[in-house]
Parts: sequence; structure tokens; C-alpha cells
Amino acid sequence: MNQERRNFLRNTSLLTGLLLIPKSLKSLSGPTENAIYIPGNNREVTIWHTNDLHGRFVHHRVAGDRGLLLDAGDFIDDGTNVDAHMEMIQAMNKAGYHAATIGNRELANGQAALAALMTHMQFALVNCNYQFTDKSLARQVVRHKIVYAGALKVGITGVGPQLQGNSGVTYLPPVAAADAVAANLKKEHGCHVVICLSHLGFQQPGAIADNCNMATDSAHIDYVIGGHQQKMLTSTVVLRNTIGQEVYLSQAGWNGMMTGKMKMMFDENQQGCGVQPGYVTA
Repeated sequence: MNQERRNFLRNTSLLTGLLLIPKSLKSLSGPTENAIYIPGNNREVTIWHTNDLHGRFVHHRVAGDRGLLLDAGDFIDDGTNVDAHMEMIQAMNKAGYHAATIGNRELANGQAALAALMTHMQFALVNCNYQFTDKSLARQVVRHKIVYAGALKVGITGVGPQLQGNSGVTYLPPVAAADAVAANLKKEHGCHVVICLSHLGFQQPGAIADNCNMATDSAHIDYVIGGHQQKMLTSTVVLRNTIGQEVYLSQAGWNGMMTGKMKMMFDENQQGCGVQPGYVTA
């Protein structure tokens, strides 16, 4: 077979493959939407989640499962050295994490240190309420990540707490920032569900924003995965947002003691119709 014939067959196969992509999927995708793809179907998506691992990686995810794997911040321990941070990141890469948010420990050694670590991460680092002075870090951190699980489209954003000391990071009100991103993910990108990785703490005193506020004071977020305080929820909390819709809130302990699990189910019109929360321990 000559080279021209090979090129013709290859290009024809590519064109055929593109034509077979469902119209609904093609219309929602775009070259700049920051999307990744995982196997799935039109009726359910499983979300595995961790938080506050503090450099203690324990792999609880069921072998062979191909759902989303997310972390709500403080996955590294600020008291360890760069080699330990690298070991943790490599373990998360191997486990197949899709996205994580930034906790206070990720920034404990400064913006440049985190920017250097990010070059080794095979998962997205999402945050929408921090503004960075380090240009490399600002370029690498994304405001959202979109994941196709089959034909279901999941939007992910993240927020972090007010940082102590002279971090150089500008802190924006987290609920307003996350809800604005969530609105964009639903209205402009057509996401069926939006997850916020919220490293604010389960409940904070006074007017300090927390993970409960993220659920109750927003309008477009469907699921809050929390972190930052030593709080373990063995069952998902169901709250109501500003427009009266249910929002789910989960938090999976700390130091790798457990991995949270949430199965979200959808009807034939890809509308949410139920959840099945759970967790796995060592």
C-alpha cells in the first residue's frame, strides 16, 4: 500500500469517528473549555474524594473503578521537605486524581514553591478566589475544570481560606467567586452538575465563610466537597441553597483515614434524580 493510500484511509477514519460523536456532545465542547474525558454513561457518575491528606497517601479507591477522583486541599504536609512533597504528588498521579484545590498547606512555602511543584502534577489545581502575584502559578492554576463522564458533563471549581501572614495572595470572597464560576459552567458550558472543592472548614465562627455557607449561600453549586477542619462526615449532609434546591456536602476526615464516595444518578433527560453516598476506609 502506497503512502497516499495510507494517508487517505487514516484521514477517512478520523472523519468518520468525528461524525459519530453525538451532536449534543459536540455542541457542548470547545477548544478552550479546559475539558478531560473519562469512561462513563448517561445515567450516573461516581465521585471519589479526599481532603487534608497532609502527605499521608492511602489508596482506598476500589480497584478498576473509573469515576472521578478529587481532593479538597492540604494534600501535602507543610512540615516536610520537597522530596516528601514530590512523593505525595507522584502517588496522586499514579492513583489517577483528576483535580484538587489549594489548601493553606500547599502555599505554606510560598507561591514559587507551589508553582515548581505544579509542573509535576498530572491533575488540575483549581481555585477561583485567589489572585497570585507569581506569574507562573497564576498561569498554571485554573478557575475550573470540566470532565466528561460519558455524556455527562461535570464542572469543578475550588476555593481556599484566608491565608495567614504575608503570602502575597489576594483573597476574594469564596462563595461569590465560586457561585459565579458555577453559573458560567452551567449557562455557558452546559454542565449537568457543578462541584466545589471547598477548603474553608465545615463551620467557622462569625462572618468567616465556611463549607456550609458554600452550600446554603450559593445558587448554582450542586455538591460541596469540604476540607480544612478535622471533621469526618460518614453520611452526606443535605442543605438548601438560595433558590431552595438541594445541595450535598461531604467531608472525608483527615490524614487519609477514609475516602469519600458519592454516586450521582440522572434520568433519561440527564436531570439529577438521586444520590448514593458512602465511604471506604483502610
